[in-house]
Amino acid sequence: MLLTVLGGLFFSSSVAAEPLRLGVFPYISPAQMVEQLSPLRQRLATALEREVEMLSAPDFMTFVERQAAGHYDLVITAPHMGRLAQQRDGWQPVVISSQQTATVILVRADADITRLEQLKGRRLAVGNWRSVTYLLAARALNAAGLELGDDVQVLETATFSNVVAAILAGEAVAGATPTLLWDQWSHVYPEEKRRIRELFRAPPPNPHSFLLMMPAAADQATIDHLRGSLLAFHRDPAGQAFFQESNFESFQLPSEEAMALADPFVYVLLPESSGPSETSKSSGASRPAGKPEE
Repeated sequence: MLLTVLGGLFFSSSVAAEPLRLGVFPYISPAQMVEQLSPLRQRLATALEREVEMLSAPDFMTFVERQAAGHYDLVITAPHMGRLAQQRDGWQPVVISSQQTATVILVRADADITRLEQLKGRRLAVGNWRSVTYLLAARALNAAGLELGDDVQVLETATFSNVVAAILAGEAVAGATPTLLWDQWSHVYPEEKRRIRELFRAPPPNPHSFLLMMPAAADQATIDHLRGSLLAFHRDPAGQAFFQESNFESFQLPSEEAMALADPFVYVLLPESSGPSETSKSSGASRPAGKPEE
């Protein structure tokens, strides 16, 4: 009996010593993830009194599958991914970012295009078709009577950071990218921003860009404690620097209304979903990402 008790205590101690696995959906490169999210990782570790390690996945769907399979103890995820995990697997939202996902459709400053309807028969550069950014662009074009992959050709770029480069290189006459990225472009590449102008910007409300979630098995006391710590993060110098660098803006309480904003976009994460009917690949126009992408 003594050996059983001691063995049980040793096992519990070993489990407690293992770091918590923070899954981060692949919206930025691993190097950017470490640079931008390390202050948040440290805040989580302090609040939970456990070491926290950051993990990700090579693409959106692999991340969704790993989260569903229990590979992560908590996650930072996109709004539609979080909504799917909440409704299908019982994942619990802890906090959401004040920053909302929105899309801008861009053209060259000297382009003879002033309306979305003029994109018919032309090529639009986009990033991941399973992103909310892409879907908001498709919604805007639909409202103008156009269908991506049919009326408007799709040029897939490696990341949303490459959209501007594809426009400037003449690979596409227009491109869709997140406001999260575009609004920071003048600070990162001011000369390039002067050569590009906005054709369209998705109006609010839009889904909140980032959700921090814990699995169904997480107890309410832990969630409440972590939530309180994160909601107060903006008061610390480290938190202020984090929000400025990451563009999360601030953390706020999740609500059903906020979570439901992602409902129209969840379908692209389901197995039967397929991408645009007609796409081509970028020849390689690229630009290192200066800010996060969604």
